[in-house]
Parts: sequence; structure tokens; C-alpha cells
Amino acid sequence: MRPTRPLILATAFAVAVLGAATAGVVAHAGARAKTITVTEKEFHITVSAKKAAPGSVRFVVKNTGKLSHALEIAGPGVKGKRTPLIKPGRSARLAVTLRAGTYTLWCPVPGHAALGMKTSLTVGGSSSGGGAAATTTTGSTSTTSGGGGEAWG
Repeated sequence: MRPTRPLILATAFAVAVLGAATAGVVAHAGARAKTITVTEKEFHITVSAKKAAPGSVRFVVKNTGKLSHALEIAGPGVKGKRTPLIKPGRSARLAVTLRAGTYTLWCPVPGHAALGMKTSLTVGGSSSGGGAAATTTTGSTSTTSGGGGEAWG
């Protein structure tokens, strides 16, 4: 008995759906990036983690200030990666692949980094759980306040 055309088409469709579902699960598992929340306000930057593991990192940058800001990052293998200008009350995302080392994050708006809008992130070893938020403010003052990361599924 020869298989009928509808049976062959149904089988091919089922195999295609199964393959697509499997590929989606694999892609989702491999594309999971750590999210670090960055809050910018005149004239300091708060990050939800000061340490991260190497790999993909997604920065979610929130401007809670009254002036426009942006975020730029530089470090091992990363130079010139930045968000567009972020208006007050708005957010932006920046995805970067980080290697072990120390990275500098700052607001590239002229004069803002000099007024204290800069901080650093250490990549390597174990990552921070995101329990405490680190804040860098004007001058050499550095404070730590409670906070937490924002999860993106």
C-alpha cells in the first residue's frame, strides 16, 4: 500500500514543527544574557551589580534624572559601545559580550563623567547575585545602597 499525499504532507508538517520547537528551545537556552540594571541621574550612576561573569550582558539603562543621559562602556575587547541619548523618564538597552577584566561605564554627554557619572564593572570568576546596588557619585565618593536587578525572561 502506497502512502497517500495527505499523509506524507501531514508527516512532513509534524517533523517541521518538531524541528522548529527544538531549535527554539536550544536558541532560548543559549541566548540567556545576564541583565544589569543601570540608573542614571544627575550626577551619578547606579548599577545593580559591580561584578559579572564573562559572556553576554544586557544593560537596561533608566534615566531618572531631569537631563538627557546615555551610557558608554569600554574595556577588554569593547570600545565605543553606547546607548543613544536617553531622555528623562525613558530607558534604553545595550547588549555587550564581555571578557574577563575591568570595564568602565560612564555618561558620554560632555561634562557628565567629570561630574561623577562613571563607575566600573569587574568581569571574571563568579558573578554577583545582584543583591546590592553600587553607586558612584560626584568626586571620589562611593556609596552602596540596597537594590536589586531586574529580570527579563
